[in-house]
Amino acid sequence: MSNNETDTSKELSRLDEFVNKAPGSEYTIDQKEQTLCRGVNGQRECVKLNLEYTEMFSQMQKLGFFCALPMDPTETYMECKRV
Repeated sequence: MSNNETDTSKELSRLDEFVNKAPGSEYTIDQKEQTLCRGVNGQRECVKLNLEYTEMFSQMQKLGFFCALPMDPTETYMECKRV
């Protein structure tokens, strides 16, 4: 396995751990900041990941989330909700 694949695997594991701490939360994927965020008790918690937008999107789908762009066309993040 190449070093890049190892790094991606570690980052996907970090994403999994972050989501598993609050699996019922709604999440946002911010492409510009390379972050995955959730709102918990009025506080926003984020993890910065060294992953492509598509990799985060794909992993969230694997974890049972439906991700889509928000209704506001000026926003660039993606909203993910458990299905």
